[in-house]
Amino acid sequence: MARIELRDCTIRLKDGLSGSAVINEALPGANGTDVDITTVVLNTDVTDLVPVGARFTVANSAVIHVVTARTPASNGPTTNIVFSPAWGVAPANADVLTFLPQQIEIKIGEGNLTYTEAKDYIYLLDRGLLDTVKEGDEQPLEISLEFVYEHVTTGTSEAISPVDALKRKGAAEEWVSSSSDLCEPFSVDVEIEHVAPCGTSQNETTVMPDFRYDSLDFNLQDATIAVAGKCNTTEAITVRS
Repeated sequence: MARIELRDCTIRLKDGLSGSAVINEALPGANGTDVDITTVVLNTDVTDLVPVGARFTVANSAVIHVVTARTPASNGPTTNIVFSPAWGVAPANADVLTFLPQQIEIKIGEGNLTYTEAKDYIYLLDRGLLDTVKEGDEQPLEISLEFVYEHVTTGTSEAISPVDALKRKGAAEEWVSSSSDLCEPFSVDVEIEHVAPCGTSQNETTVMPDFRYDSLDFNLQDATIAVAGKCNTTEAITVRS
């Protein structure tokens, strides 16, 4: 079995957006790229305001659409969204939209991503001799990541910068924390998708949930931004498919 190669991996930052809306349009066409909606219920700060960049599916379709504009533009409730790609197969009035986490892909360049799972064991003695072992405190999963330094902040009509996504600022200010407790400091999920380039090897997706950065190191000469931080979990979640 061939070893993993970084070039075969896609690395993403994902937020915790979830919720639903209902189509409020009599005849949405198969080639449509906008739709009227109602009954928007999200876990965002403004629960009826659909973020630009939100991803969603409709009814029983597996196609993932991305919101590119909304009406009204700056306040809820959202009554119309523009999206890409087009439906493909026309949905029906009153079909339910299911919203998925917002995400961006990270350009690694010459950098890397590493993560560490650690255990704390306490070795107990009996009159100076090793006797038994017990578990100590849980240790958070640690991540170190270097991505390409293009811009720190997001420009007009650009994909959200990783720094904005980590800080929930600028174009990412409507991102939702990946933590189930929204009173905790903002966090994101880090996802690694490895697609096997040959043979019958299975693909593998690894998710490191609830990541918060401890440091951001900016290196202009090497055009890299190094991120180090921890996840509020002891181990990564890995699924093969």
